[in-house]
Amino acid sequence: MTGRPPRRGGPNRRRTDQGAAPVRADRAAPRDQTPSRGQAPPRDQAASRDQTPSRDQTPPRRQARPRAQTPPQLPAPPDELVELEIGPVAHHGLCVARADGRVVFVRHALPGERVLARITDVSHDRYWRADATEILVASPDRVEPPCPHARPGQCGGCDWQHATLDAQRRLKATVVEDSLRRIAGLERAVRVEPLPAKADDGLGWRTRMRFARTPDGGVGLRAHRSHQVVATPDCRIAHPSLAQVIADPVFLQGPAAPERTGQAVDLVATKLTASGTTSDAVAFSTGSGSWQLVRLRPEDGLEPVAPEAGAAEEPVEVAGPAGVAEAVEVVETVEGRSFRLEPGVFWQVHPAAAATLVDAVRAAAAAAPGETALDLYSGAGLFAAFLAEAVGPTGRVIAMESDEAAVRSAARSLADLPWVSLRSLRVTPATVRGLIGGSDRQGGGVDVAVLDPPRTGAGREVMAALLAHRPRRVVYVACDPAALARDVAAAAEEGYRLTALRAFDLFPMTSHVECVATLEPA
Repeated sequence: MTGRPPRRGGPNRRRTDQGAAPVRADRAAPRDQTPSRGQAPPRDQAASRDQTPSRDQTPPRRQARPRAQTPPQLPAPPDELVELEIGPVAHHGLCVARADGRVVFVRHALPGERVLARITDVSHDRYWRADATEILVASPDRVEPPCPHARPGQCGGCDWQHATLDAQRRLKATVVEDSLRRIAGLERAVRVEPLPAKADDGLGWRTRMRFARTPDGGVGLRAHRSHQVVATPDCRIAHPSLAQVIADPVFLQGPAAPERTGQAVDLVATKLTASGTTSDAVAFSTGSGSWQLVRLRPEDGLEPVAPEAGAAEEPVEVAGPAGVAEAVEVVETVEGRSFRLEPGVFWQVHPAAAATLVDAVRAAAAAAPGETALDLYSGAGLFAAFLAEAVGPTGRVIAMESDEAAVRSAARSLADLPWVSLRSLRVTPATVRGLIGGSDRQGGGVDVAVLDPPRTGAGREVMAALLAHRPRRVVYVACDPAALARDVAAAAEEGYRLTALRAFDLFPMTSHVECVATLEPA
């Protein structure tokens, strides 16, 4: 993997697998269109504005239609290879390189490497995509991927298995730093913190996974940017309970099994308590859209579990054949508090993630007894519960969530906290402005706000509506650095500044990183 001398013709020399002569690249992309470090590949350009002249304008003379031009010669995947010098990291597990001036986003590479890459996408005028198939000069951070499926053209689930965990965290920190610099105009050093784990190897952590049915009756994951299903019976990041099930998915052979190749199968690792005995179990979605449980027995494999057999210790409610909810649940426990969730309700996939985020958000918010706290995009009530404990019965928490199943789950889990007001509403500028209004206003304004928006972020208008309540502190939980930077920039326009930022490696081996940002009045 290392030590091969550079090829003649420089790092952008192309060849086919059959050793054909080098091919000239397309014309270079303009320099001012080059994405900066940490930037995701750009979207296609929007349609131009209507330029129809007004009534008092003279219409322009009709111009002759330009003659058709012969398209430039492009690589023809999968036969064409290109030798590249790898530059800085970009978002989504990619690195930036150049081929004759054109930006190329390269997967399975590391900064500073020289690679032979296969061009996989030439559909964009400004950039191409490629996959590093051979490492000519390796980075010292490169390691052998622990998963046999983390290879070019195979599983798309992991992005950084070919890098050490320390290097993965440095790369993620760079992406966050560059997003803040490029979008919000902020210079801030970032350190990505690991989560508590029995072994810091980045494996066996994912408790919730969506697989697809393979033709032979097993399960697999999608290839990168593809609908192709890659059989992954030995997925290395799957929780041990899930790993046992996907290695021998006999439960998929019954009448409840997905009927089509490629049909989704959701799996959730859990604990099942029955007759005073707790055992590992896995909840899985069926072809009819309902859920079932299997108990994991080390001595004799998997055992189907009837809904009345016990209560689970993680978030799954099992539905009967007609889709009517039965009495089995899966319950997550954080700092001694149980959260009773339905199967489709969002919950963090790393076993230590929920407790880690609660600790970070609680410390950042510093809510005091008697205060009013907002929890936007509140999900199953994770942050609302601990905000409620902080403000106490003399305070109040207003939680807003649009997913009705999540609100039902929160209502069950937070029944002992009557000063929490759960509102099944979509977070919009109007609903945020109306949170404290009318009879609510007699209780005062907003002291603390927590928001955990989806990957797209809250958006400028929601941020403006939230900050119009003038909370003394806002804690923003973000799963996308670019969205966080956009909303931090929006907050600056409303007179708030970023005062603290922590980043966590909730998703080892992938490009994802979770941030907890604190905003305060400037």
